[in-house]
This record gives sequence, structure tokens and C-alpha cells, in this order.
Amino acid sequence: MKTIKIIALLLISSLAFAQQRYMTNQYIFNPMTVNPAYAGTKQWTSINSIYSAQWVGLEGAPTTQSISIEGAPKETMGLGLQFINDKIGAESAQSLYGNYSYILKVNDKLKLSMGLAAGVTYFSLDGTQLISESVDDPAVPLTRVNSVRFDPRAGLFLYSPRFYVGFSITDMLGDLIESPDGYVAKQERHYYLTAGYVFDIGEDVKAKPSILIREDFAAMTNVDLTTHFLFRNTFWFGATYRFGSDLLVSETLDNSLRKRDAIIFMTEWNVSKSWVIGYAYTHSLTALNGFSGHEVMIDYTLPRKLDTRMKTPRYF
Repeated sequence: MKTIKIIALLLISSLAFAQQRYMTNQYIFNPMTVNPAYAGTKQWTSINSIYSAQWVGLEGAPTTQSISIEGAPKETMGLGLQFINDKIGAESAQSLYGNYSYILKVNDKLKLSMGLAAGVTYFSLDGTQLISESVDDPAVPLTRVNSVRFDPRAGLFLYSPRFYVGFSITDMLGDLIESPDGYVAKQERHYYLTAGYVFDIGEDVKAKPSILIREDFAAMTNVDLTTHFLFRNTFWFGATYRFGSDLLVSETLDNSLRKRDAIIFMTEWNVSKSWVIGYAYTHSLTALNGFSGHEVMIDYTLPRKLDTRMKTPRYF
């Protein structure tokens, strides 16, 4: 019964506070997950796959699988394709996005990428997995119900070999599209602000502090404060402190909600010039602190002969 109540709270919170979009912990190594303008900025073709499981051991806890490919057919153009499968309890969603970016050279080191993405999401709610105190509860479907929605995205990504700052918007039509039966929650528009910088702290060690702010003006602002260290251009070790903040207080929001969310520990291994393997462990700082999260990432860069080949490992 306790598990059922927890899952119910999770579903209710996604409806009421609308921080609905999945968030991987290793997005820093594939920012296209939050910003379509990232496509093509590496100037190589990369395939990235992630498996994420939150609160392992809790029945109905969220799981996410994603795979994406992005590259630059021309120096000034990036293309990307991304598929996401997300599930929490009786609700699941499959999304497919196509990304396009135009890359403008600002100066010898600085470039600006302007990106657009168009996608569709197939939502499904299996009413047979839900338990209702009333047989005729209109909020609980008796069978599986489905809904398809269009999701355009846009973003800007300013970057150099060691610095980046990005701004993006997802679910741009979120406020305009509602489920006619009310079973699928309305998708709120989400805004993302990211920034990071890489600097040397020794001959064989580099540090990369970064920040991500996610806002939808319907829930507490989500903030990620992250620091990574790169040793001998091969091994990354890092941690993220993720928390909610009342930067933009809403009168309709219960601001007594706990502000702490989670601490995430990450490691990535540059196995070769083509392969990167990563793992992230999440320790929740909420009432779900008895359940851990795990995430595995595999990234492969296709070999390609370039006039200006990669002289350093990928920092982002």
C-alpha cells in the first residue's frame, strides 16, 4: 500500500507541478538532449545511448532509454535524430525528434549555433495498472488510452573549445495543447539555461564546472551545479548537486516543498578516440533516499578524416 501511495504522489506531482520532461544525469556529454543547437558542433558524427533508472527497487519507478545520432554534413550545418522511451508507473511516452542547426563563426575561437527541432510524442496510460477506490472514478480509465502530440523546440549554443553557454525552449506548444479526456497531463513549456568552462589545474588535470537551470514557471526552478575533473585526458570524475529553488516564486506553488533533490556521482572513461563509457549514481535527498538511481552511457564517434582533426578530447 505504501508503494502505491508513493507512485500516486509521483504521478500527481507530474500533473500539478509539470516538471515532466525526463532529465539524464550525463547530459553534459550530449547537450542535444536539452538543446537542439548542439547538433553538429563537434563536427563529427556521434551515436549516444543512455539507460537511466531512478529509485531502483521502487515499484513503478521511472526508467528511460534514449539513443541519438548527430553530426555535421557541412561546417555550417548540424543534423541530429533522437529517440526517447520514458516510463513511470502506468504511464509511458515514446518521442522522436529531428534536429537542425546553423553554425555561425563569430571569431577565430567562438561560434554560435542556432537550432530547431521538431518531434512527436506518443503518450500512453494503462488504466488496468491503476487502482481506484471508486469503480466509476472518471479520472481513471478502464483500458489503455493514448495521445499523440507535436513538440517543436528551439535553442542557441555559443561555444569555444573550452567554454559554452546555451539557452533552449522545449514543448513550445505546451500551453496550447490539452488532452480532450484529461487523462494525459498538459505539457508545460520548459526553458533551459546551461553554461560551462574547462580550465587547467595541473599538467595532467583539468576541471570543468558547469550549471544547468530548468524553469517552467509552474514548479520550483531546478538547478544543477556540477564539477568534473579530467585526468590524463582519459578519466572523468564528477558530481552534481541538484536542487529546487524558489527563484521565481509562484502564488500557486507550495513553496514549502523540500528544496534539496539529489547528489549525483559520475565517471566517464575515454576508452579510445571513438568510445566513451559513462556511469552515474544518484543518491536522493528526499523521502525516497532509500532508493538509488543508476545510469549508463555509451558514446561512439564514427571515424572520419578531417582537415582539422581533433587535437584534444571532447570536453562537452
